[in-house]
Amino acid sequence: MSDTTFFVDAVGTHAGTALERCRDRWGPATGLLADGYHLSSRDPMRWESAIVSDLSCQQNLIRSLDGLARLTGAELWQQVAEEWIGNALQKLRDDESDLWYWGGHTAWDLGTDQILRGNHELKCVFPYYEYLHRIDPESTSGFIDAFWHAHIWDWSTLLFNRHGEYESWDRTTRFGKSFDGTDSLPLLENTALSFINTGSDLIYSATEAYRLAGDRAPFDWGLRLLSCYEAIRHPNTGLAGYQFNHREPCRVRQSFLGQMGERADVNETSVITNNVIGARYGRVAVCLLNQAMLLGDEGAPFVDLVCRDLDALARHSWQSNTGTFQPALNDGTLLTPEHTEDVGYCQPVKLRPVKANGLLLLSYARAFRVTGNQAFGQMAHDVARAMGWGDLDTGPVNFQTLGSISTQTEDTRAHGGQNDACALEALLDLHAASGDERLLTSAVSLGRRLVSSHIVDGLFTSSGSNSDDVTGIDSAVPVALLRLAAELSGADETTPILYPNITQFDPKVVVARRK
Repeated sequence: MSDTTFFVDAVGTHAGTALERCRDRWGPATGLLADGYHLSSRDPMRWESAIVSDLSCQQNLIRSLDGLARLTGAELWQQVAEEWIGNALQKLRDDESDLWYWGGHTAWDLGTDQILRGNHELKCVFPYYEYLHRIDPESTSGFIDAFWHAHIWDWSTLLFNRHGEYESWDRTTRFGKSFDGTDSLPLLENTALSFINTGSDLIYSATEAYRLAGDRAPFDWGLRLLSCYEAIRHPNTGLAGYQFNHREPCRVRQSFLGQMGERADVNETSVITNNVIGARYGRVAVCLLNQAMLLGDEGAPFVDLVCRDLDALARHSWQSNTGTFQPALNDGTLLTPEHTEDVGYCQPVKLRPVKANGLLLLSYARAFRVTGNQAFGQMAHDVARAMGWGDLDTGPVNFQTLGSISTQTEDTRAHGGQNDACALEALLDLHAASGDERLLTSAVSLGRRLVSSHIVDGLFTSSGSNSDDVTGIDSAVPVALLRLAAELSGADETTPILYPNITQFDPKVVVARRK
């Protein structure tokens, strides 16, 4: 069996298993899928008594089905995906707001065919809008409009909140606002939280509205929002934080000991914790570079921001002697857990160093692929070496004998072997940028290792072969394997791009609204 066939068959088995075991059969027919199941009993995963279906937690599966359809030409995969998604987008649409019932705090209960209603939240979800728009362009375009208008609080500053409400809004004012620029940033505002994890999803949706529907208005606003995250960059180091507003009294200074707890420049816009490194310099960086590849010349602002970010992180955070990225203030002051106490926003756990991992490897490898900047290529090689891969220039890596593939990030919400999938994507990017066939050989070895280590009973599980019995169906590994298969086969048809997304349903808002 050829490598290409091996990988495609593994993904096909995964997709078939997920569809068979999670297709709704527990109550009124909804046409939706459960988010996961118990491997031993094959009963659906539940929260309290609810069988949760959250379409935002199934985007990698959609990408996998679409990739299988493109690579194999099998109509079955396309028919299944079209029927599932076509039904879901209609069923999950809120008529009042045009938002979909999905995300961090809202989902669907398959047992009762009822909404688990909280509020609307996307944080580094990066939905597969290309496919959603292909199936239902009207609903998808309407959702992107609603997403912006439900979350933006002040169009003059673009201050927003990660939470939006399912309620009506004035569609006659669609993107008809004015932006005052970034001179006033960072903002002092105690209620909204301009986290880049939601900000990136807003920017991503705006670029997709332009790319898929030719809608320039949201794209222009997306560029304005991007400029807000650029505006908080430190003028000397180039480091930038997580948000462009902060609070007083300051939750960050509350955590710090000694003089640092009294510095006015220490706040939520200037501290770069391990979570910030994973989000802004990892997930968001890859998302923006993906969009730049799709947009061509018009994606230059995305490339510029990411390149400045990654250059600054390499110069001020990367510790080559330990193979870690160290949390810091944006002025370059390195931070350790000993700087803080367990109160406020910046507890010691957030200042632990970030070990070299597949996500950050992909950031630098993709930046090298997009820009050709050798410094990014060298950083990718350095990160790979710190991960235990040895020198990529000396020959193929034998992942069958390697101890571990990648280090898990601090953010435990990233399910589905995402770091391992990112590591595979990084090898393919380095190969694309350099043409070094040894890197493709390494990628094949890694791909085979992922199949052997992540499949349990036919499914690429949430936590690989170490699954604790409950697994989600949204593994990122199949998406990376399909890209590998496409490159090995020389397929003209490209497969869906991997986005290092976060998929989770956190029902705390649902619980709060019961009271």
